Amino acid sequence: MRQTLTPAEAVLWTILRTEPLGHWHFRRQVAFPPRYIADFCSHAARLVVEADGEGHVLGHARDNERNAWFDGRGYRVARFENRQVLTERDAAFRELCAMLPERKPPPRAARSARLSPSPQGGGSGTALP
Repeated sequence: MRQTLTPAEAVLWTILRTEPLGHWHFRRQVAFPPRYIADFCSHAARLVVEADGEGHVLGHARDNERNAWFDGRGYRVARFENRQVLTERDAAFRELCAMLPERKPPPRAARSARLSPSPQGGGSGTALP
């Protein structure tokens, strides 16, 4: 996984932390074993956000396969060309807002209360029924 963001990813990361998107708790470089790493993902919104570089052609067969894989797991995928993010930031923000579920996610405190501590005593846990 990469530590440094591309310029377009940095802009998307800023957008994803802006309200109302920030309520949905997006994360960077999210692993979906065994196949993929998403640029950004909100599990609460079931939304994957991808920044596609210059050599990347939208609608490419590999993208379609990847999108179908995420779709089969209940996730929608928002793809943005780097150029679009860098030159049309407001349009990217509006498109992402339109893709969010109509209901806001539960507050983080409520989500945390439903988690049991991990067996190792770390910060992540498993969801309780």
